[in-house]
Amino acid sequence: MYKAVGTTFLARDTGRILLNLRSGKVKYPHTWSFWGGKIEKNEEVLDALRRELKEEMGFVPPMQKLNPLDTYTSKDKSFVYYTFVILTEDEFIPTLNHESSGYAWVDIAKYPKPLHDGAKITLTNRKNILKLKKLLQPISSNQ
Repeated sequence: MYKAVGTTFLARDTGRILLNLRSGKVKYPHTWSFWGGKIEKNEEVLDALRRELKEEMGFVPPMQKLNPLDTYTSKDKSFVYYTFVILTEDEFIPTLNHESSGYAWVDIAKYPKPLHDGAKITLTNRKNILKLKKLLQPISSNQ
């Protein structure tokens, strides 16, 4: 089974999420997606996420909260993708490596095109859109 993990970031100050434009040097080039990648054998999901962020951004951005957003499992159960959303206070400028050719902070449900197929499934799912919006509510009403 192939397992992978990815994340988007949600900035509390603007209510926008951060997406990654995949470079021409990787699979599914020139599509908008999450930061992340393969979970190595015997690696925990969150350890893989931190490693991938360090590899792809050069650092792990400050986070107020890490939230599960979605888990996708292929019909034949050979592939699982865990998606998280990291809540940050402010938008930030990511450092890009060779796997990325751009980034954009975008409004929820107003995504650039073309979206990576997996990101499209996750980001257009009504339940996931509601989860993202709920994270922006004041902390007292999130309980």
